[in-house]
Amino acid sequence: MAEVSDNSQFREDGVLVNAITGLGTKRDKSAYYGIRSQGLMSDSDLEALYYDPLCRRVVDVFAEAALAKRPTVKFAEELEGHDEIIRNIEQYLEDSEAFFYFEEALKLQRIYGGAAIFMVCDDGMEPSEPLNPARVRGIADLVPLSKKEIKPDDYDYLNYRNPELYRISTSKSLSNSNDLQYLLVHNSRILRFDGLYLPWRERLNNSGWGLSALQVFYDPWKRYRGATDGLSTMLSEMDLFVHSIPGLANKVASGREGAIKARLEANALARSLYGGMALDSEEEVSFAARSLSGAQDIFDRLLDDLVAAADCPKPVLFGMSPAGGLSESGKFEDKLWASTIERYQSHSLKRALTQYFNVILSMRAGPTGGNVPSQWTVHFPPYFASSDADKANMRQQIALSDQIYLNAGVITPMEIRASRFGGTEYQLDTVLHSEEEDRLLAKRELEHEAALQGFEGQRQALENNAQAARVEPEQQAPDELVEDSSDFLHMNGLTLLANASNGIYQVASVVHPDGQRNDSEPVVLIGGRLQDQKLYRGFVKREDETIAPGPLLMGFYSSRSASRALKHYCDEEEVSGLTLLDPLDIEHLKVTFDRYDSIEYAGHTFSGYNKPIRTPDHKTKSHAVLAKEGEEVKLIRFGQQGVKGSPKTEGESEAARNRRKSFKARHAKNIAKGKMSAAYWSSREKW
Repeated sequence: MAEVSDNSQFREDGVLVNAITGLGTKRDKSAYYGIRSQGLMSDSDLEALYYDPLCRRVVDVFAEAALAKRPTVKFAEELEGHDEIIRNIEQYLEDSEAFFYFEEALKLQRIYGGAAIFMVCDDGMEPSEPLNPARVRGIADLVPLSKKEIKPDDYDYLNYRNPELYRISTSKSLSNSNDLQYLLVHNSRILRFDGLYLPWRERLNNSGWGLSALQVFYDPWKRYRGATDGLSTMLSEMDLFVHSIPGLANKVASGREGAIKARLEANALARSLYGGMALDSEEEVSFAARSLSGAQDIFDRLLDDLVAAADCPKPVLFGMSPAGGLSESGKFEDKLWASTIERYQSHSLKRALTQYFNVILSMRAGPTGGNVPSQWTVHFPPYFASSDADKANMRQQIALSDQIYLNAGVITPMEIRASRFGGTEYQLDTVLHSEEEDRLLAKRELEHEAALQGFEGQRQALENNAQAARVEPEQQAPDELVEDSSDFLHMNGLTLLANASNGIYQVASVVHPDGQRNDSEPVVLIGGRLQDQKLYRGFVKREDETIAPGPLLMGFYSSRSASRALKHYCDEEEVSGLTLLDPLDIEHLKVTFDRYDSIEYAGHTFSGYNKPIRTPDHKTKSHAVLAKEGEEVKLIRFGQQGVKGSPKTEGESEAARNRRKSFKARHAKNIAKGKMSAAYWSSREKW
């Protein structure tokens, strides 16, 4: 504290002072406020607080409200058998009583500032080893643990939130910190529930865990309890009995206290037994009433501090009806509490649920049979239930907005229908379909072109647009079956030779205008909707887990139908994904497919670089290729003469499949080297 003289106007630290009133001087009591470091409360103190009904409610009400409406899984797109999958997941959660254990873990988190659930998984691995959800045959048990029962095995300021291993005490006495009876468990088997926010240094002192909700609640609760106890005492002594005795002071001075005490005790006994008392003519009795004026205001301020520390509205904290009832104030409290619970779910519950759902969706004995959807999230149903009137008003406002967007051509009726009513409940978010976006863009371009060309151009443009318009998916006819043919097709500026069909799509090759096959692109899959000019590129996984470009796909209405064809053509586990090529990509393909002039080299005639040919006259090698990568050119001979390969075919035998996989596994490193490797060409042409 800076020293100040009575004649100074300012303190050395710049605070305004007044020597007359004492502001900022040694006489100013407010100048001596300081911050008291409270420190972390012990586990035993936190446990003792939980026995208090009000503290218990601060813990329990959050855990119960967070799981009052059961969380579930929400998929990014509508799946086949969607409703049944959701029902299976919900039934599994109900049968396993998972939410009972989650609720217990949340209560432990609120009490201690941290908790966890140990997933006892049947995967044939040790608990200290990472968990592979696909290997899990079932979850034997869920074990909720407080932070004093589970501690990070090793952590520092970098990984205090996510240590690799946890140490779970297996001792009968948890108070013995030196006990060596513990179980090491990998973090992938632990569902972590962190406490309230703590700065990282404080977290390090707390074994990486957060702050207890009871510690934040303690000081306001202590003042509130003190006030309620004091108020109760004051109420019991509201009326003070007064007995006036003449000459009382002289009697006390003369040493007659005993007689006075006996007189008062006799009167008190008489009042209790007979409801009256005997008084001397000069004695008087009366009652002095105490005033509690202002006590209610003080009590309300303490109550406000208590509610703020609990982070929930007063009706929720005390379990009573809102003061506002069905009024706007009552609705505000409901919405405020709903917002608090949603924030609590996101902070304390979502991470653990995501980890848990990933396990049950991946295991073959789970509700989905191990078929994990590509995109999913944890979904918490809205906590606050709007009234029917509120819902009607909200839908009316959204309908007006949809009408404005529809009239402006921003969205389509199909998108409105799918967005609002495509799920299991009414949706607020508007989802634009990429196919519709493409169609709208094409429509705008046609309309613009028509405006430039005049009436005749407009008529023609509208006719073209009408022919190109797509029907909604619900009304869409299935892909047309393409019969076997050897016809040349021209799509996206490419010349294709259509050959074999499997009844769903046609397998084609890219050819040059003169009919010569172009081997730089292995295969093209053509669907039955030839008017759809979208061009997709499929991607596949190599044996070495790298990603490589796969077949081209065209003639499909949507990416979903194209993806289905790709999975049918390739092994499903080999498919990596699908992408829609833009016009620049297509123009690049056209350049790539330009025909090379024939090349004479080493006694062989090649149709171009990277164009393999058979060499039946060679002593040992069945094929040759003039490989080119960048500026490097190299003659590569590959394939053993007289040994037949095993290319992938429809309905191939198990032996052929095993031969192919064995070859690719043995030569994976060399195949990965690319075009300048004999193994690459042998894998491509013969296997």
